[in-house]
Amino acid sequence: MNTPPPTKKLSRATSLDCPPEKIYTVDLHQSNPNILHDVQLETEHTAPSVFFPSMRLMVAAMLSCCFITLSISSSNLAVALICMTNCPTNAYGGNLEWDKTEQGLVLAAQNAGSLITILTGMWADRLNGKWMVFVGLFLCCIGNLMLPLLANQSIIFAIVARICIGAADACLMPAINSLITRWFPQAERPAAIGLISGGRQIGTLFILPTAGYLCTRKDVLDGWPAIYYLSATISIMVTIFWIPFGADKPAKQICISSREKEFIESRIACESIGKRTDRTRRIPYGAMLRSKPVWASVFALVCHEYPLVIMLQFLPNYMNDVLEFAPTKNGFFAALPILCLFLSKTFSSSLSSYFTTKLHYDKTFVCKLFNGVASAGLAVCIFLVPFFNKDSASFAIICLCGAMIFAGLHTPGVITAMVQLAPAFSGVITGWSFFAVGWFAIGNKLLTKQIVLHGTVTEWGMVFRVSALVAALPVIVFTVWGSAERQWWAAPSSKTSVASFHKTSIRDRSREMSRATSSTSLGGLSMKSSKSTTK
Repeated sequence: MNTPPPTKKLSRATSLDCPPEKIYTVDLHQSNPNILHDVQLETEHTAPSVFFPSMRLMVAAMLSCCFITLSISSSNLAVALICMTNCPTNAYGGNLEWDKTEQGLVLAAQNAGSLITILTGMWADRLNGKWMVFVGLFLCCIGNLMLPLLANQSIIFAIVARICIGAADACLMPAINSLITRWFPQAERPAAIGLISGGRQIGTLFILPTAGYLCTRKDVLDGWPAIYYLSATISIMVTIFWIPFGADKPAKQICISSREKEFIESRIACESIGKRTDRTRRIPYGAMLRSKPVWASVFALVCHEYPLVIMLQFLPNYMNDVLEFAPTKNGFFAALPILCLFLSKTFSSSLSSYFTTKLHYDKTFVCKLFNGVASAGLAVCIFLVPFFNKDSASFAIICLCGAMIFAGLHTPGVITAMVQLAPAFSGVITGWSFFAVGWFAIGNKLLTKQIVLHGTVTEWGMVFRVSALVAALPVIVFTVWGSAERQWWAAPSSKTSVASFHKTSIRDRSREMSRATSSTSLGGLSMKSSKSTTK
């Protein structure tokens, strides 16, 4: 009796390898169903075009619209606050009697709401991503409607409204990162992240000049309330479009072709992301907490987001206090650095994909290169900003635009690295990261409001120099300890792991492969046998 050769057991690291060039299947035309034949996937026929009508492109566009909604809801307060409060330095002030401390509380309330990302991140890989995104969009609607309707009655309502916006961010960020790992193969993720996260800059580009214009139009819903009604309308429109066309994964999308669905699932199969409903899968919290690349990524993200809070939330205040721009001019020039950020992250993300897929550079090297240049350039440009005043405002704008160009390089840097560390647990890592970002953002906003009491050049200079110091730290930390490689603990420990694909007897493998062949034929997946079949 012949003893079958022992089956090599895959380790957790081996199960993260890419799919083999050949797969095995049963020829249903053979008289002996136990005979296995190896077949080669015709990639040139099964891989759909990266351009529309690719559903991956449509999903990326929809997720980008979700970030547009979130960005509009987050950034509208930056300009509107100048028109809402009773400001003696200009004629555009409103009737809300909020002092500097109360304004700081309203600004920080959004980051307080985002702290629940520690909970949403833990569940983002288990809950349906489509409905988590829906909850985030719904909270944007509620927060935008509450502020103009109830802010006049009490500042508490304004704080609650901004907490809703922060909670929307806490739902959207982990959910979208989890959706990216289920919709986009590894080689496409840098470009997808750049396109999707670019929605943040598109939303800011739209709302800053629009809000500056509406501030001066007291005949349109009394000025500043129109900003929030417009934001709420956009939130409702995106929500209505997302409900029928959004999907948690390709198999649940109603418009996707079978060929594209099979292509996506075959490309991400080696990462063993698993089903959300699989309760046997354990999250390796201990290994994650001991992982130096995880902590390096969290640290780099905090240092990256810290100066961006100044650029996104306080830039209109800086231009009003130091450069003395009117609201309309303020909104326009505040949008220029955001435009630079959008163009930079979009171009650099595509360039990163080119380096890794065409030139075959190491993923970790590419991420560290982009992130190092980003952090160093961002620090230098921010440090130079306070050297200019209203008489040299053009040079200040140039430095701010340069800072955002360098900030855009963080997307193919630490942002991409975080998603690649553990695709199956990207929601958890995102939750931890933005929980830390939320705490530092709260401290940043409260500290800035305490430093900038009179809006002088000296006060703003201190704010920008602290931000420059923080921005420079990842040049050392992430370059030394960062990584973009999937970690050994990223393979799931459940029974549905890809390691179970290579198991025991020929009979079991024949049965499993025959089902795969049947589903493949139904999906229209082209296969070509490398051996001659019986006629």
